[in-house]
Amino acid sequence: MSKWLASVQSLQEAQTLLPVLPDILDMKNPSQGALGALSVATVTDIVRLIDGRCLTSATVGDLPMSSQQLTVAITNMADSGVDYVKIGIFPDDDLTNCLSALAETVKNLSTPVIAVLFADHMPSINCIPMLKQAGFAGVMVDTAFKNGQHLTDHWQNSELVEFVSSVKQHDLLCGLAGALRIEDIERLKLINADYLGFRSALCVQRQRTASLSLERVKLVQQAIVATSSAKVA
Repeated sequence: MSKWLASVQSLQEAQTLLPVLPDILDMKNPSQGALGALSVATVTDIVRLIDGRCLTSATVGDLPMSSQQLTVAITNMADSGVDYVKIGIFPDDDLTNCLSALAETVKNLSTPVIAVLFADHMPSINCIPMLKQAGFAGVMVDTAFKNGQHLTDHWQNSELVEFVSSVKQHDLLCGLAGALRIEDIERLKLINADYLGFRSALCVQRQRTASLSLERVKLVQQAIVATSSAKVA
């Protein structure tokens, strides 16, 4: 059954979520792009606040496909103590070589690394087998351009099913995100990804850069629990 991930942009938002912690508390700066990064110091403070009550993850920013730059970013963010580090995989002519060069860092890091692909900005090659070979622990799909469109505006149900199947065939964790709405939960949970990720659905007026609304967080959590209970029944 799918679990859920909630993204926060500050220590204050993480404190707001303490009564309704998700399965993974994710940390990002939504004002800085799809995977905008918080400082390592802020992430460290949030990890200390959570103190193992749920899993944590953090993004490293919308970085170019430079193995040297990504190596530094991944290593630095891992020092925060998060359970997972997330990096974006963007189209690039040298993507194959970049992933190959990253393999040593990813495999030797004690913190698992999650790759994030983008339904509206996909590489021209199927990189899931390469991500597995490079030592990544999982793959998520998100949306790169935050223009009000949702994941389901870009991919049909059959494409989502194919993505989840491909990721799981390679024994990787699988997540779906991208302006997901509460009303998407029932349908997307049937696809059986490991995680559904939320930010805008948790925020005031569904604006990803706005503050979290505890009421909206509770609604998402209730919908996750309700669909899980229905599936078990």
